[in-house]
Amino acid sequence: MEEHADATKLGSSMSSCLPLLVFQHRHHGQEDVDNEMLMFSISKQSLHKNMEHGLLAVGNSSMCWTTPQGWILLARARDHDAAVSSACLWNPSTGDKLPLPDIITEEHEIPYHNRCMLSHKDPTHPGCVVVLFSYETPDFWHCHTAGDGGENNSISWRHHSYDIGNCASVPKPPKGKKARRSIRPIKRIISVMASFQGKIYFSQSSSKDNMCAIDFSSCTSTTNHNRPRFQKFNFPFVDLPKELSSGNKWLVESQDQLFAVTMGFIAFNPNNIGAIEVYRMDSSSSTQDRWRRVHDIGDVVFLLEDANTAASCSASILGLKANQIFFMKNIIDDDADLCIFDLETNTQEITQVHHHDDLILCRKPFWIVPPS
Repeated sequence: MEEHADATKLGSSMSSCLPLLVFQHRHHGQEDVDNEMLMFSISKQSLHKNMEHGLLAVGNSSMCWTTPQGWILLARARDHDAAVSSACLWNPSTGDKLPLPDIITEEHEIPYHNRCMLSHKDPTHPGCVVVLFSYETPDFWHCHTAGDGGENNSISWRHHSYDIGNCASVPKPPKGKKARRSIRPIKRIISVMASFQGKIYFSQSSSKDNMCAIDFSSCTSTTNHNRPRFQKFNFPFVDLPKELSSGNKWLVESQDQLFAVTMGFIAFNPNNIGAIEVYRMDSSSSTQDRWRRVHDIGDVVFLLEDANTAASCSASILGLKANQIFFMKNIIDDDADLCIFDLETNTQEITQVHHHDDLILCRKPFWIVPPS
């Protein structure tokens, strides 16, 4: 497959190549150098190196987080003060930037390994917040996107810890025997989530747990004294496909509707997929059975990532076949097999998007999508 080394204007050639599957990597012995990015365009079927590298470079002084809404959160340390990072949201289609409050390294202590989301599709919405969820601890950081972006807004980033219960505990020892050591409970981490109608919807753990949401409307951009409100609904999440005991789940907002994607593994092997199902949440239902299985998601494609993150984008506008789901086939291994699942025919095909066997990935492959 032909590769292109791109040095482009902002929001120009990247726009025509979206959506992009990104392999963020480094080379042997170059840990102190900014990471490189190999990008595969599913619409152009072309491979690109370091597109917009000046903006998206990740290293000691800069970070970037993609969102399912398409906008990318950029943070870069200031030349005169490395303890302060200028932050903004960047539109990969147009090159537009929306300034955000500065990130103060010591005060905010925001780690790099986070998942980033917007509460609304349009970051200029007066109630929109950008949220960074830690992958490792029950913590998140957020700020409103409609502030003036000035230096006085540096205190607008807020940190919150949450508690949605503990992971399944270790079985107690048999009666009459003492445990070898006390085991500290491990807090659950929000993993399956999606923005929908201005809130962050999520599942606590399994299909037995009710759906929940985080409502940021109680936190204004000027008086961030109120904590975000956690809501619990009276209906559960979807289960895995029948007769499959292990797998993955995703939530994805598409065309103002909330969908769930379930993927079941055969014999607990993530590389042996037994079934893929899609459900749409019926918000008009008054019963606990809110999820309706569908075989048509409209003129869109779903793009799934490793860490239960998913995005949706238009199909025909980008020259893609509608009603398809894209994801990396090997969830555990770092290879280049992209799986394309057709919901209508219930079939899948696999394409190898690059032939670099020596890539040292810094994270699992992720998507850059056009803002809707």
